[in-house]
Amino acid sequence: MLFLAVFCGSLAELQVEHYIEHQREKRYAQTLFEDLVNDTIDLHNDIEFWSRMIRKADSLRIEIEKPEYARNQALIYRLVPNMNTNNTFLYHDRTIQQLKSSGNFRLIRKKDIADSIVNYDAWIQKTINDIENIYGRVVSPQLDQLANRLFNSGFYKFRNSKAKLDSIQQKDPGALRIPAGKDDVLFEYYNTLNSYKGLAQSRVRFLYYQLQSGINLIAMIKKEYSVTPIEK
Repeated sequence: MLFLAVFCGSLAELQVEHYIEHQREKRYAQTLFEDLVNDTIDLHNDIEFWSRMIRKADSLRIEIEKPEYARNQALIYRLVPNMNTNNTFLYHDRTIQQLKSSGNFRLIRKKDIADSIVNYDAWIQKTINDIENIYGRVVSPQLDQLANRLFNSGFYKFRNSKAKLDSIQQKDPGALRIPAGKDDVLFEYYNTLNSYKGLAQSRVRFLYYQLQSGINLIAMIKKEYSVTPIEK
């Protein structure tokens, strides 16, 4: 009888422990779901931003390709200041960090979900962060350095005012022109814009991949745990 009582007590403790861990797993699933939803929103925004920047880089390169007399200098001054803008992915990783730091990945019982979480995090930490670092440390500084030798930054404040830039050009046709003797610098700037475009295109592809991974992971978590976003 004593053995049976001890055995039953052990079973009860195991059931309680199992219940507690299952509740913790569900809470992690809920917050992870919310993090992923926020990630997908930011990924959508980043894709739209960098797609616009690719188009602007193309427009700028087209203007530079033209003979000097045919260039739309006002358009160039509307585009150039945008080339040093940046939009980095905001990673909502509170739950993944908790799972990693506390050793609680074991609570995620479904192996396909656990593997997908690990792959999702690794892709951001390696691929997306790497391409953001290349832009921030290499391409953006190169463009800025070359732009400083070609353009008058005093006109950058009018980047969003086509009428103002057109007015400046009408009053003084030479005000917005690239200084003479800068053909080699302009050529280097043109080529660096191509590097910028290529990097931005890679960035968009990686963001699309990450977005689809996030959407798939959201669907898996929603199906397994029946979670829903918390109303704010």
